[in-house]
Amino acid sequence: MIWVGILGAKGYFGEELSKLIAEHQSAQVSTVLDLQELSESGCGFGRSNGKSAGYLKMMNAVNRSDVIFNGFSGTAAEDIYSKALSNGKKIIDVGDKHIDGSAYPGSVFGLSELYKDKMKDASIAANPSSYCTGAMLGLAPLAAGNLIDINTAVIESKSGISCLRCGDKLECAGITADDGSKIYKMESRDYAEEVKGQMLALFGKDALSSYVSYIIPGIKGIITSITAEPGTGFCGSDISEIYRGFYKFNPLIEVSGADTINGARNGFDKYFCSISASTDADTGKITVTTILDDAVRGSASQAVQTMNLMYGIDGKVGL
Repeated sequence: MIWVGILGAKGYFGEELSKLIAEHQSAQVSTVLDLQELSESGCGFGRSNGKSAGYLKMMNAVNRSDVIFNGFSGTAAEDIYSKALSNGKKIIDVGDKHIDGSAYPGSVFGLSELYKDKMKDASIAANPSSYCTGAMLGLAPLAAGNLIDINTAVIESKSGISCLRCGDKLECAGITADDGSKIYKMESRDYAEEVKGQMLALFGKDALSSYVSYIIPGIKGIITSITAEPGTGFCGSDISEIYRGFYKFNPLIEVSGADTINGARNGFDKYFCSISASTDADTGKITVTTILDDAVRGSASQAVQTMNLMYGIDGKVGL
């Protein structure tokens, strides 16, 4: 049995992660700890020579766990990493994402589908944001086969308010299903940099022309559309079959036919990402749409997949 510590996991993601671990055949939650609980214990993350009640509670949580899903940052994260790694524990970073994944040296940062080999031997790993997940799952087959001119790629993501980060300035109070779409981040610089970093690391391609994200009130999940001009490697093949071949060993990805309407609700509350791809008969442009639930497929199930890889467990287990 793998004992799991969930430390600092927030909101929808924390709830979904706890549910998945509770139903996992090879794992069980040993402890759940959040920032409020540590604050009430007087942690302050100042270590206090290791004597504060909060610090001791945090270290006890690490001791009771084989793998830690860590959402804390700063001094708290440093303490957790140091204690866990020195005692042979594994860590999956589930906090706010950095472009390079984690501030801790030696961590593996990437999608569980695209970093299988590296994650098998990792002691600490982190997954991209749910926005980056939707974009990269759509881009990866195209980039791997040189099927598009990456300089012409235009990415648009539309998401529900559950995707908003803490501290975002977009006014969400009063948003209803009758409201129109709102631009979340016009330049989406951090998401664009995250995608560019993954493209460079995986395929040696560091260009991306445009990334804009929108909020669709009343809708959860993320719909990502990618359009681009064909590249030198594209020869008019059935693009849906290209995607099926690329993801044939990834059961949490569902490739739909080009004539399938890939509606937003296709991904709600589901552990897989739904993908459709087509080529415009008039312009020749390639269009790809990905649908995923941000808290489930975009975050929680991806984190569980990463844990499975670290322990040599089949990727479908627990999902």
